[in-house]
Amino acid sequence: MTLTYPTLMRVGAVFALVGGVLRLISSFVPWVEASPGLESFYFVIDVALLFGLMAIYLARAENLGPLALVGSGFAAVGQAAIIGPDHTPFGIDVYGVAVQLISGGLFVLAIDMVRHRTYPLWVSGFWIAVPIVSLGLGFIDASPYGWGYFLGGILFSLGFVGAGIALLLEAGSPKR
Repeated sequence: MTLTYPTLMRVGAVFALVGGVLRLISSFVPWVEASPGLESFYFVIDVALLFGLMAIYLARAENLGPLALVGSGFAAVGQAAIIGPDHTPFGIDVYGVAVQLISGGLFVLAIDMVRHRTYPLWVSGFWIAVPIVSLGLGFIDASPYGWGYFLGGILFSLGFVGAGIALLLEAGSPKR
């Protein structure tokens, strides 16, 4: 099998779709500290989302601006930081910082996606809504993993599912 650009985009789209669906499912799975099964599950999700993010950006890179590069870069660094067991070196909550990098990076990427009309508006809308919903609900429920985190995670997941579907539909069209 030759790895052509369309093939790589289909593979990336599958990563985005699978990562988004699994992340959506994980929203309803209770967290158990130091669970090897859950850590493995989240490892698969995080790797799939990282590769999916790369495909989402690269599939439209020539039609996006520098803002999208910066946003996807921040999101990728955040996503890479949470792959593996959670830890707090030097008292820094790596997961908490990474979540902020990811949601902020996707917000910036999504704004540029809207400006350049590179994905359906509803896909971008999910990622634009994540920090708004998370912060807004954070005022109502200030617990670190309360309603803002829960609903923000669902919107985050749906953005990946939508982008993965959009890429798969494009990859399946005969124009490339």
